[in-house]
Amino acid sequence: MRFSLVSLCLVPLVFSACTSQRDTTERAPAAASYVDPQYYDHQILFSEALTFRSKALQFAQEKKMGERSDVSFSRSEGEWVRKMGADYLITRQKLLDYTLPVAANFADPNKVKLTPYLGTKTEKKERVRQKDVWEAYQVLNIDPKDPQGEKEIFKTQMALASALILMDNFLVAIQPYNNIDSIRYVLNYDVEQKKALQKVADSYTSRERREQIRSAIEFVDGVMAWRRAQGVSTSPEEANLYGMIQSSIWYVAVKNNKEGSTFEDAVANLWNRLTSRGKRGARVVSYGVSMGFGNMVGLVESRKGYLYNMSLNEKNKLIAEMKPLDILMEKTPFRLTDKMIPGHYGHVAIWLGTEAQLKDLRVWDQLPRNVQDKIRSGHRIVEALRPGVEINSLDHFLNIDDFLVIRDTRSNITDEYRRKAILQAVAQIGKEYDFNFDVHTHTRIVCSEIAYVVFDDVKWPLENTLMRYTISPDNVAQLAVGNQRLFDPVIMYYGGRRVYKDLPRSLELLLKADDAHYAEFSKLQGI
Repeated sequence: MRFSLVSLCLVPLVFSACTSQRDTTERAPAAASYVDPQYYDHQILFSEALTFRSKALQFAQEKKMGERSDVSFSRSEGEWVRKMGADYLITRQKLLDYTLPVAANFADPNKVKLTPYLGTKTEKKERVRQKDVWEAYQVLNIDPKDPQGEKEIFKTQMALASALILMDNFLVAIQPYNNIDSIRYVLNYDVEQKKALQKVADSYTSRERREQIRSAIEFVDGVMAWRRAQGVSTSPEEANLYGMIQSSIWYVAVKNNKEGSTFEDAVANLWNRLTSRGKRGARVVSYGVSMGFGNMVGLVESRKGYLYNMSLNEKNKLIAEMKPLDILMEKTPFRLTDKMIPGHYGHVAIWLGTEAQLKDLRVWDQLPRNVQDKIRSGHRIVEALRPGVEINSLDHFLNIDDFLVIRDTRSNITDEYRRKAILQAVAQIGKEYDFNFDVHTHTRIVCSEIAYVVFDDVKWPLENTLMRYTISPDNVAQLAVGNQRLFDPVIMYYGGRRVYKDLPRSLELLLKADDAHYAEFSKLQGI
């Protein structure tokens, strides 16, 4: 990742990619395991919608929308904006196709109820609307333990995630354009969907739509709470959908809504806090909004990683090859983060080693008991993800396509140095993720900062971004190439396949991140 190439509104995404590379639950047999066959099509639409949001934010920043009222477009800029808007309307309609059928279940007076062990069924009912006037409605009873109930829950999650991204997109990426008369004219001029922008705005402000979303959020939260209470696990795909839902500005507003205030007030109050009392500017796409945006972006995947189903024998071979303090890196081209951010690698972690290796280094007895227990159960990777810094298993790590291990091979490294570095890595466990992306503050940790903190004598290549020093995964990898490298690449997978030939040169080619160097890499490896 080369930060000089990343615009202001994408900078936070570079780092939040590290928080969202994988689901943060272990890969165990899921009791609730249904996956809708349209799930990955839905993920592609999410990718398109979030990419639109990013481009719209970037352009709004460049034109200083929200800071001035005399914004004007050149002819080419106007055509580009209209084309972007027209493409988004297509994506929006496809997302609505997921949303509207499910929304009808939550339209007043219809009800959706969670009815464990009672079966999934729809009841037709009537009630008195007013004197001598009866009103028909339906109650959808969903049993989370039967197959039809699982399907209804998954479908509801997809619909709710779709609705929330559309509402957030209007708030964050469309409204700044809609608020300026001259721009609103440009967007509607000579376009087939002349009323499209107004229709989008009307949908956003619809009280009925907002109530449907609120009811759906309450239902989905109820499902997840029931599963937690019953010890019922959720499939990674549905966990991703729930993560997208929770990353929405609208979801946060619903959860923060105080009794007695309206939902509109809750959204307005949250938006004002995120944007410094409503003043749009750099803060719109910095800490507050992009934290949720980055989480959501990182959850969007079009498939599983090629190494996800690595054989047990191959995993055991990797464990035998790796040594304490190896730096692990990965690439996930099936994640939206990978498509939006320049550079090759997207995440950094530290391998602690096995119990036997740590005893050989005479550091085992200095580790906390809970960490010892984790290592014995196979958890040997320290990494910063969305919930914070965790110690995870190799199995958990391998939802990836590319895997790189680099090793400190400096001749002057002592066992005492290694012991200190291991303890430093363990000391990071439990810290919150650093959404401010500043390597000079260590109370919170960003993913690539793990290496910076553990190897504290190394002069890492830092970037001065948004008035703070940052380090990217590619910055870390740069110290493993060239004649003066401090680390050596010792294990490399590319596209799910192990490669062996000239790893330093191969890594150097991958870090160039362009077609010509990828072609040279493929020729070198005979791919």
